[in-house]
Amino acid sequence: MRSIVPILPLLLAGLGTAACGSSGVAPTDAGGAAQDAPVTGDAQTGEDASVTSDAGPEGGFDAAVDAPGEATASPARVVAYASGYAPDIQWFSVTAQTGALTPVSSVTSFGTAPSFLAIDGASRHLYAVDENTPGQVGAYDIDPDAGALSFLGAVSSGGDGPPFVTVDGPWVMVANYTSGTVAVLPIKADGSLGAAVDTETVGSLAHMILPAPGNRFVFVPCKGSDYVAQFTFDATTGQLTPNAVPTMSTATGAGPRHLAFHPDGTTAYLIDETDSTMSQLSFDATAGTLSIVQTVSTRASGATGTNTAAEVHVHPSGHWLFGSNRGDDDIVVFPLDSTGHMGTPTFTKSGGTTPRDFTLDKAGSFLYVANQGTGNVVVFRLDASSGALTQAGATEPADAASFIGLAPLP
Repeated sequence: MRSIVPILPLLLAGLGTAACGSSGVAPTDAGGAAQDAPVTGDAQTGEDASVTSDAGPEGGFDAAVDAPGEATASPARVVAYASGYAPDIQWFSVTAQTGALTPVSSVTSFGTAPSFLAIDGASRHLYAVDENTPGQVGAYDIDPDAGALSFLGAVSSGGDGPPFVTVDGPWVMVANYTSGTVAVLPIKADGSLGAAVDTETVGSLAHMILPAPGNRFVFVPCKGSDYVAQFTFDATTGQLTPNAVPTMSTATGAGPRHLAFHPDGTTAYLIDETDSTMSQLSFDATAGTLSIVQTVSTRASGATGTNTAAEVHVHPSGHWLFGSNRGDDDIVVFPLDSTGHMGTPTFTKSGGTTPRDFTLDKAGSFLYVANQGTGNVVVFRLDASSGALTQAGATEPADAASFIGLAPLP
């Protein structure tokens, strides 16, 4: 195991030991304070976000696109999977025209905290973390007719408290929050997982691992170290190597959590959990490095009380950027100009409390929110011309939901 952790972040790591999840057995991070039942429907417009510009040295189920700036049609059959800090993984059928979810079934996970899931590109296999100590990643076969799950087995995640997993071709990548490590696991012919081919110590409170477009570089936001670790990646062997510039620093105490790339492949967005900010990043595809261009608040002007930011996604058109706020319990929507800069945001209540995760359908017509505090999944219709979100259909229960993702069936 190699380490890229500089001395100062190691000293600071002991100060940032709040964990990521929120169950009796899994780590917990600071969710927002519970509020009165939120209002859903029309978006609320905020004041101009405060913007800073940094000239520093040189990111699941993101919505898919065929080309930058072009949304694609939704597939004919889609299943939604929800999970969290309760033992069940649930699935729903999705009505393409309305976005509505219909409960189908559930399976008890191999672990007690399946807080994050990932699905391969062909929707043949699903991978779930168990956010515990020691951490594990389990593999499931997906029935192509109904989306039902059959357990294939589990392996070590290469650390403790994994809050995130993703599929990258023949590899599964996992971040381990409690131990500050990441691992690359091979996918076998039957969809099950082998032992890690590489494990790296990356920094304090590793919250995500995300391959960049082109699959030559990988990024790991480390919430407790206030940086994004930067790696080169060998897609043939699964080996990670610290980049010549091993980290991109954020503001002190920002708490970098999750990344998402713009469809143009040259811009990324980083949401910071602790200080509730969103940063536009420039991606150098030759050097494999990120640099901060713009940083704004994810909160509405005048918002008060405790808040932690959580998830980030870019609309497949590249025109809108979304983030979730836990405490304010809303979804922030930023318009993006032709340079990727964020404009004045709007805010829509999430339909519950502690919106930890959300996702978009492939066409970018609907946004699905997993509210961990209230244990529900809420569907919103998106007006692609204005960015406005309006609740669509009934709210579905999903116990302690920290993940929602969509999978087109073959």
